[in-house]
Amino acid sequence: MTQPEPTPPPPVTPEALRPPEPPVETPAEPPGPPGGDGGGGGAGHRGPAGPQPRWARNWERANLVLLVLSALATTVFAVRYYADGSVHHGHTQRSGWPPLVVSAVLFALFLSAAVLRPFLRTARRCALMAVAATVVFCVGTVAVWQVVAKDKVLDTMVGTPLTSQGQTQKYLDKKLPGVKLRQLPTGLFIQGAKFSDPQEVEVNGYVWQRYEPGVPETSKGVTFPEAPDGYEMTEVYKTKTTEGQELRGWHFNLTLRQHFSYAKYPLDKQNIWLRMWTVSAFENEVLVPDFASYPPWRYDTLGLDQDIVSTGWSPYYTGYSYGEHDYTMTYGVTPYTGKFLSAPELYFNVGIARSYAGPLTGKLLQSFFISAIMFLALFVYTKDDRRNPRFGFSTWTAISFAVSLLLVVVVDQTQIREIAGDTSLTYMEFFAISQYIVIMGIFANAIIIGSEAKIPALEWRDNLLPTILYWPVLIGLFFAFTVGVFAT
Repeated sequence: MTQPEPTPPPPVTPEALRPPEPPVETPAEPPGPPGGDGGGGGAGHRGPAGPQPRWARNWERANLVLLVLSALATTVFAVRYYADGSVHHGHTQRSGWPPLVVSAVLFALFLSAAVLRPFLRTARRCALMAVAATVVFCVGTVAVWQVVAKDKVLDTMVGTPLTSQGQTQKYLDKKLPGVKLRQLPTGLFIQGAKFSDPQEVEVNGYVWQRYEPGVPETSKGVTFPEAPDGYEMTEVYKTKTTEGQELRGWHFNLTLRQHFSYAKYPLDKQNIWLRMWTVSAFENEVLVPDFASYPPWRYDTLGLDQDIVSTGWSPYYTGYSYGEHDYTMTYGVTPYTGKFLSAPELYFNVGIARSYAGPLTGKLLQSFFISAIMFLALFVYTKDDRRNPRFGFSTWTAISFAVSLLLVVVVDQTQIREIAGDTSLTYMEFFAISQYIVIMGIFANAIIIGSEAKIPALEWRDNLLPTILYWPVLIGLFFAFTVGVFAT
């Protein structure tokens, strides 16, 4: 029996001589934020090229709806604002700017969200949205400043404004019907005004009167009842007018103590008023504005020196007005039998606006550096044990730092109160209040990080979310306070 011949081996090829390659391992996909697409898999995510998660699509649809609504609201408020040719009573600025500014800011926020899509919750998208929101809030705040600064408030005048002799006579006939009054035309020219105290102002200038023949000597003159420490008044001229009237003029220098509101400091506007009485309080006499000595009256700076000295302030209107006061006495002339009828009292009003650029810039720069230090501290807060030796983070250290910053902000707020000299809450203090709220948030964040609590939002990217939200929250709060203060 014959044996079969063995099969020859196959020829050796060069490929067969190569060593086998090690198996290639596919790296695990790094985890992203809960439900996000930051390189990782939330529920329903299929990678960068896959469909969005359901919650992300819902957020995007809701944002588009809000974007359309805010666009419509902005359009409606803008049309109403610019179509109104009249101005609000007592102001040179149209009313209706608060809803326009708020709707425009919301539109800008929703538009930024539609472009940047932060609802996907990647670190880059969220950071860009935070920057956009911060810029929008800053622009909105500056827009409010511009509106308020350009508004020349006129409703701070005392009593009823007077702009002509005819209007003055009509007012007197209505208030004192049937009463025969001797009218003493009186005029003012203000040369200087300076705040010596938050509630005191020094004023100097000239006052004059014209007298018809027959006016007794005891009725010639003017007194300023609201000068608590007296005043200097020197007669500087005495002559006859072309109409045969006697004209007397005095130079005065007085300090007025009045109540000024600094609730909107440093964008506040004040009214300095000079209240005037006749020197004979028991005659049927009344002071009337000497409109004949001025050009046709308008709310400008008539009656003011062109080179008036008013440190830190800019006058923007003057005006005469009548104020009424109820007196529960008769100066002892007659027994009191009822309401004492007195002639209206003449006021000369000077509206002034603070030069806000210096105080506002200085305080904002100081507050910005304090806020920047608080922001940088957020980069130190960590739960990573590998980074703790480098940063030296501990809950107690974080709390001590927050308390130190709190004391700095309190000192800054105290300085604002000393400058304003008012017991009410001033506008610039709301930035300090915004910082208080943010510091409390940093304080709570440090406690949570130092504890065993597991909060996914804070654990994402090792406490990145509070860092991203810091500036939008801080500037957003200040924008909300700005609109709330100046909208009223």
